[in-house]
Amino acid sequence: MLILNKNPKDGYINKSMLKQRGWTESMIKKILGNEDASKDNPMYKSAPPMKLYLMKRVIDAEATDEFIKRKIRAESRSKTMKNIAENKRQELLDKIEKMTFKIRVIAEKQLLNNAIKSYNDFHEMIAMERNNFDYDYATPKSDRNFLERIEVNYIRHNLTKYDNTLENLAGKIGINDAAIKIKFLILDAISEKYPYLENACNEQKNRIKDVLSEK
Repeated sequence: MLILNKNPKDGYINKSMLKQRGWTESMIKKILGNEDASKDNPMYKSAPPMKLYLMKRVIDAEATDEFIKRKIRAESRSKTMKNIAENKRQELLDKIEKMTFKIRVIAEKQLLNNAIKSYNDFHEMIAMERNNFDYDYATPKSDRNFLERIEVNYIRHNLTKYDNTLENLAGKIGINDAAIKIKFLILDAISEKYPYLENACNEQKNRIKDVLSEK
């Protein structure tokens, strides 16, 4: 029986455990070489077998000068990459801070009708895909808080460059933080152009803050 163990010299250790101890793929390949055993992946039966290494051999290797030197270099590279990533993230956030977002203003009645139609069209499409039409249509008589929420969403997606801005930033380091910042800026801009939707905009911002505080 193959026993995975992080500490004792008996048993085996897999790649995930090795990396927790500071090993990199390159170090595993150059210092340990071929695995000592293999085992079926317990999580995914179709995945390749797990490579296992004798714990005693790992501990012996970690005492060598070669391992120590490579680990120091790897840690240095990792720290450098983290610093570069953080600098790029901050540069992106600073760039967004200087952005201004134009909000197209339309009549209140037209906005309500457009928001209701957009909401119903979207949910009807989802219902058709799932073959489940058990959902409530939005109407002018729906709950006012609900209607204001879908009006804000309609403005954000259809009367601003919100979606285009996110598409242009896709893949950049810091995009998750940037997306939140952009959404906040646009919600503030919507509040300014549509004062009667200020509470709905603030509610969306507060929901985001609540989610972030739970992380």
